[in-house]
Amino acid sequence: MLRGRHKHLIVAIVVIVLALQPVIFATIPGGTEAQPSFIVKKGTKLGSIASALKDERYISSKYLFLICSLLLYNGKVVAGEYEIKKDMSILGIAKKMADGDRKVYTLKIVEGYNIFTVSQVIEKSEIMEGQAFLDLVRNADFLKRLAIPSDSLEGYLAPDSYFFSKETDVDEFLERIVQRTFKFFEKEDIKKRMEELQMTMFQVLTLASIIEKETKLEEEKRLVSAVFHNRLRKGMSLDADPTVIYGVGSFNRDLKRADLIAETPYNTYRLRGLPKGPICNPSPSSVTAALFPQESEALYFVSKNDGSHVFSRTMEEHNRYVTKYQKHKNRKP
Repeated sequence: MLRGRHKHLIVAIVVIVLALQPVIFATIPGGTEAQPSFIVKKGTKLGSIASALKDERYISSKYLFLICSLLLYNGKVVAGEYEIKKDMSILGIAKKMADGDRKVYTLKIVEGYNIFTVSQVIEKSEIMEGQAFLDLVRNADFLKRLAIPSDSLEGYLAPDSYFFSKETDVDEFLERIVQRTFKFFEKEDIKKRMEELQMTMFQVLTLASIIEKETKLEEEKRLVSAVFHNRLRKGMSLDADPTVIYGVGSFNRDLKRADLIAETPYNTYRLRGLPKGPICNPSPSSVTAALFPQESEALYFVSKNDGSHVFSRTMEEHNRYVTKYQKHKNRKP
């Protein structure tokens, strides 16, 4: 009789071990030699995810992954990029994906950054290579899809901090950033003001980008805007150094006298009116300043070398201030 009980006990133990075997195996590290990054795209079915994990040698059994995911997490997998270490078990991977413990990249576009600066930031953030970014933001088909009347996204990349996960394609990510700019211009007061000034969104962004580069002082932006509006109204050239710098690409050196006569579509010393397009991505306050200039008859301004500017109505007055503040800052030949 005792032997019978032993037999039943042994059978019970065997049954329990067999039942727990999948769980036991699921907790054993896989020792994968696969790449440490696995991307789950939105809408991918659980079975396809399990198969891909097995094919790419992240797990030893797709069925064990399915069992763990379905029984413990109701089959939940959050789309995203997952860092999977060699010592992770199937159970650990299933939990990581159910919790949405994914890798997220941060892109910070600062007011005044141009597309070349953004390309450096986006590469440093490991979202994509800088040159690939420049190729994309200047791609004619991509620009046409976004209804951008320009040869690049310059001016349309709304300054802010953005979070990117690789289940989303980069072009969709950039499109969302551009839509932020479009949304700003959909405000009724903005649309009404553009109609009053007879300016397009592209023209406003162009002027705003120059204002952004001319002054960092919020209290000066509307006055700088007034100078440019006054000059545009009188048919004068804008004579804005930042546009010259953009045209010749002299981002890492001082402006030279020769640059002022360079034939580029951004040289506002040679051209009348606005340059070819934006020279950076302006802040909302610079866009607002472009639309709502301060009441002023000023036509000139010059830096006081402390971040601020002094404004003048006449050339004579302007020349006096230039002599006062810029006599020790001669441009290189």
